Amino acid sequence: MFRLVISCMLLLLVSCGRSKKSLNTEESMSALEFVESFPEMTLPYTLADSAVRKMPKDSLLINSKLVRSFIPDSIYRKEFKSGTPRVHALGRAVDKNGDNYLVVRAATPARQAGYILVYDKDGGFRAGMPLVTSNTERGVDLEGTLDRRYAIIRNRRRTSKDGQVYYTRNAYVYNNVGTFTLILTESNEVPEEENVYNPIDTFPQTHKWTGNYVKDKKNFVTIRDGAKPGRLLFFVHFEKNDGECIGELKGELDLVQPALAHYSAPGDPCSLEFRFENNRVTLAELSGCGNYRGIRCFFNDSYPKRAVKPRKKPEARKK
Repeated sequence: MFRLVISCMLLLLVSCGRSKKSLNTEESMSALEFVESFPEMTLPYTLADSAVRKMPKDSLLINSKLVRSFIPDSIYRKEFKSGTPRVHALGRAVDKNGDNYLVVRAATPARQAGYILVYDKDGGFRAGMPLVTSNTERGVDLEGTLDRRYAIIRNRRRTSKDGQVYYTRNAYVYNNVGTFTLILTESNEVPEEENVYNPIDTFPQTHKWTGNYVKDKKNFVTIRDGAKPGRLLFFVHFEKNDGECIGELKGELDLVQPALAHYSAPGDPCSLEFRFENNRVTLAELSGCGNYRGIRCFFNDSYPKRAVKPRKKPEARKK
């Protein structure tokens, strides 16, 4: 019993000897002292965008000298490209390997963000990533969580005008090589259709056959002036079978007849025929163009020419 009492007293003395230091101080400290001065937090710990906008207590403010010494500015430079944020210590948790997970809040008057920082058992910095950022998008809520398994989960929740709730959830884990790995993505968001990039859209179109031949925004042929007489530039993009088969090709055409042009290039087995008539262009695949399309579809198709809207004449000034 006496030995037990002595052991408890020694443990108490050691604990008192390693009491937390204030982080809002000009006094220097070791990396381990810096880490251990963060307030303990209970997992799971969640930080919402609404909470990250609120100013924490002054006692949690980290002196700028300590910030420069122990937190790489590359962690928050993307969110704070101009101005130096004030940083607050929000919490600390230690996993079974002795790695320290710290949560900090960085803020300027215009922007606020929370970060997860990982330090090893000796206080050495290992990795960091954003947990949640302030958000002004109407109907959107953001939150970040460090769960009991030390997974970092970032959630985005959006409520549409008709009351439908959409979410996106990404989960990350820290690995021992000093990076965070994405291990899970879940979402019920409806993917937004992306416009097809047309690399020759803005090129001149003065030739008789130049213009836009369009079935819809995912199936079209663009014809533009070539660099020499008797040549035309083209760009073809199509998506067939509900998008299961996609084809795309850009190149230069030789006009072999007044309304007939061919595509072929040295070292390329692909050969295409372009026939212009009745405000349409009809493509025929003459030889293997499999490098530019799926195996179950071909470039063979016909596209109507889109009419060019006449420019409005400027109104005459009234005298």
